[in-house]
Amino acid sequence: MIKNLQLGLILRNVYSGLLLGLLLIFSSLFYGLALTNSDKKYQQHSSLLDGTWRLIAVHQFDKSGKPLASVDSSPVLQSLKIVANLHFSRVTTADDGRVLNASAGLIELTKERYYEYAGFKPDAHSRTTYQWQLHNGRLTQRRTDNDRIIEEIWQLVD
Repeated sequence: MIKNLQLGLILRNVYSGLLLGLLLIFSSLFYGLALTNSDKKYQQHSSLLDGTWRLIAVHQFDKSGKPLASVDSSPVLQSLKIVANLHFSRVTTADDGRVLNASAGLIELTKERYYEYAGFKPDAHSRTTYQWQLHNGRLTQRRTDNDRIIEEIWQLVD
């Protein structure tokens, strides 16, 4: 009787160990598959410009590059641009905090050009094209609009 009881306890311990081992193996496999699938679904695409940017200056030039006189009759505007994972969002607020303009979408970055696509489907009709330069935490973007060159200078926010 005692031998049968000891044999039963040994078999139960072996069976419990086997089940625990299989549970650990399968959970490791499922965890690995979940990581593999999440890497594919949520793959990060960072760029050199990832971060939060504050607009610090806007300059306008005529098509020959001569600076245009600026009229400062508008209220103080504040703009922030957030760039992450080949996406951007931009919000412009008045001094009192009212949101005046907001946009978001995709970006495409080449050595000389920065493209913003309003919305989340790259379309030539929704694209704004900039020449860009990055120097000492400042991003300078230039674009042409109605025979004017508009230069925006953005400061990286720490």
